[in-house]
Amino acid sequence: MTPRFLHQAIDLIENAIIITDTSGTILYLNKRAQKLFGYGVKASLGKSIGMLFLPDDLTHFLPNILKKSQLKGGYKGENLLRDRNNTRVFVRLATSLYRGENTDGNWIVFTIQDITKLKELERNYYESQRLASLGRMVEEIAHKIRNPVVSIGGFAKRISKKISQGNQLQYFKMIQEEVRSLEGIVDQVQGFATLPKSVYNKQSIREIIEGSLKSISANASRKRVLIDFEMEKPNWSPTVFIDGGLLARALRYILDNAIEAIDGEGSIHVKLFSKGHFIGIEISDSGCGISEEHLGAIFDPFFTTKPSKVGISLATAHRIIKEQGGTIQVSSKQGKGACFTIFLPKERRRKIRTGALS
Repeated sequence: MTPRFLHQAIDLIENAIIITDTSGTILYLNKRAQKLFGYGVKASLGKSIGMLFLPDDLTHFLPNILKKSQLKGGYKGENLLRDRNNTRVFVRLATSLYRGENTDGNWIVFTIQDITKLKELERNYYESQRLASLGRMVEEIAHKIRNPVVSIGGFAKRISKKISQGNQLQYFKMIQEEVRSLEGIVDQVQGFATLPKSVYNKQSIREIIEGSLKSISANASRKRVLIDFEMEKPNWSPTVFIDGGLLARALRYILDNAIEAIDGEGSIHVKLFSKGHFIGIEISDSGCGISEEHLGAIFDPFFTTKPSKVGISLATAHRIIKEQGGTIQVSSKQGKGACFTIFLPKERRRKIRTGALS
């Protein structure tokens, strides 16, 4: 078995393989390692494997791995490394000591498996478990609150019917308004904690957007807000596998928030466009904007700068978009409006399911 054949075989392995001497100087790396970390053969041979480790790990962690590999024959663990662009990569790292014969010397073989996506799935799982637990708790709290609130509202309504005028009638009407407000808060919190599981169907993004705009048109007219809808191409109607009901709900929350941000007359511009493997939906408004201080917190549950609001709608929209496999970005300057941009994958299914392989 020739060395060339061995190199070709190692290049076929899915895991990254790096061979160093006992001091950590790179002697060989396979193609998977080159692809994972972005270093070619010329840029890596003769260099320290420390270039793949975080700066804080160079003092103790890497030397300990090299020492343990020589004394104990190897090391195993999950660790953070970095690629050529200084992007962190979560890996499962294992080392083995190769004891050379005669003057060959000893080598350390690093076997590296990229588990970044696995860790993301793990985080999503625990997040879903946490939200499920939160949902059960909120359901119970909502039930405990809703019953007395409904009773208070009902009694206030019955009493107000027997009072024809005066301050007492005004007080009872205020009670009814506050009860309705409290019921709305309970509904919003309950809706965030108990979002239904997505059901994917092939649907037209254009129709979902137009339906969302129609649902908020009355509120926009009442607030004297003009809304226009632009498409990148005439008669363009992209269809994707998505939960149209949940996406429409997220869009309504963002649009309602935009309307709320406009004091007096204003405008909202909605744009549907294509970008690479994604479909984009841009919603920009002429409202008061978001301060830099608050920009990073607007998707946090219960964050709001308005005492009369719950601060749950944007958090719900963000959660929906994320669960649809998309992302949502926001840019804004205080006093100059805000722009929310949603990116959704054009195709959620694997290529092997969607067409002939080239």
